[in-house]
Amino acid sequence: MNGKTNKLKVKDLIVTGAFAALYVVLLLVVVSFLGFIPITYILVPFLVPIILGPVYMMYTMKVPKFGAIIILSAIVGLITSMGGVWYALLWSLIIGTIAEFIARMGNYKSQKMYVASFSVFACTIIGPFLMAIFAKSVFLQSCAKYYGQGYANKLDALTPPWIIFVFIGMSLVGGFVGANFGKKLLRKHFDKAGIR
Repeated sequence: MNGKTNKLKVKDLIVTGAFAALYVVLLLVVVSFLGFIPITYILVPFLVPIILGPVYMMYTMKVPKFGAIIILSAIVGLITSMGGVWYALLWSLIIGTIAEFIARMGNYKSQKMYVASFSVFACTIIGPFLMAIFAKSVFLQSCAKYYGQGYANKLDALTPPWIIFVFIGMSLVGGFVGANFGKKLLRKHFDKAGIR
């Protein structure tokens, strides 16, 4: 049976849970660290995927079955929507589904398609930033509450409406860099698994 027809089993779901936990913990730690300064917070969509790329590449190699990427996107979406940004979950599911089908196009055996898949999946990080575009006053009030009014004012100046396109571009590039970084780190594992 190939990767397209394989169904997720209990063992796969356990591995999925472990990698999802690792992915989310790293995501939260890095975002928390970068969030202290407005300019580094703006760079989150570029920097976070570079760090998480190897985790994603290892995950997709360990669970090369349809649904694994969508499950990861759902978990990321649930975590990033906890602050009331419900559309972060919807965004993550849409992006995760696209990333899943990209990986599937390579029959879960193509490094190039995995790189393309994570380049897209990296855009899940934008979910919480959608609030800065569609509910900016609430977003800035939240920032002011945790970091002070000065922080909120700087972030306001750094996030004009068109910034969403910059975020998407940064995520795609960061995802590409992170996936290739992961591919190099895991080259022997990919070869052993027959992923070319």
